[in-house]
Amino acid sequence: MARTGTWRPVEGTVDAILAQIPRPFDAMRASEIPAVIVRRAFPADHCAALVERFYTRGLLYDPRKKGRLQRVDIGTSLGHLGRDPDAFYAHARQTHDLFASLFDGYGDPVQTLCGALAKMLPHKRVMTAREPDGRLYGPAIFRTYYEGLGHYPHYDSVSKRSKRYDFSVSRFDHQFAGVLCFQNSEDRGDSGEGVLYKAPMSPEFQCHLDAKRFREYADQQGIARAQIHLAPGDLYFFYSETIHEVPFVIGSTPRVVLASFIGMSEDDPEVYVWS
Repeated sequence: MARTGTWRPVEGTVDAILAQIPRPFDAMRASEIPAVIVRRAFPADHCAALVERFYTRGLLYDPRKKGRLQRVDIGTSLGHLGRDPDAFYAHARQTHDLFASLFDGYGDPVQTLCGALAKMLPHKRVMTAREPDGRLYGPAIFRTYYEGLGHYPHYDSVSKRSKRYDFSVSRFDHQFAGVLCFQNSEDRGDSGEGVLYKAPMSPEFQCHLDAKRFREYADQQGIARAQIHLAPGDLYFFYSETIHEVPFVIGSTPRVVLASFIGMSEDDPEVYVWS
């Protein structure tokens, strides 16, 4: 774990995490901890086999045979398709059809993520995000970052950043994220390993985010940060309204993760997951 100082994730099995901190999502939202990491949540050999299946089915490409590298998503992205709701819900139906058989013979990583979430939130009902008329969102998305790809520091919130008020997930007060590592890049330094800043979204940070200079600003201001190093099969949760980044991937082996957003409110018995 790099550059954490005293601001460190809580990690272990779900039971071990809950024994240390009974309400981990409250602690993350309050910036008491940056994240919780569930080690070996999903079998590492299933990760490797499923990544190979993605290549076999043409869902991923060989970067050596591609001119311009781009991130590949397997699943439905509200961020990409939200401007066209009909296209978004149609694509989400295709994702549910794909995921119904994509994991045959192996564990279901979406169920792994949701199961861990449900265990940490025992008084909530965890479910795939949906509209009042029953239209479903995609529950999660595989994101593959090839060499030179990542994310500058940013925060994620459907209501506070994207302002997609025409989608039911905007009703929640808080947005978190879950990330399950499937494959690391060949570089074991900072390449592709998420960094969380002890800096919940605030107007004072926006100009630095817009200028893509928040990292330098955080250094100048002494803002704590934590880099989350994962092995295939490790799962972590964090508050996505906290500023975070994905350092650009180094090397020809792409980084592959399964990711979901998580919406919840203190007085709402439902928790929605979507991508």
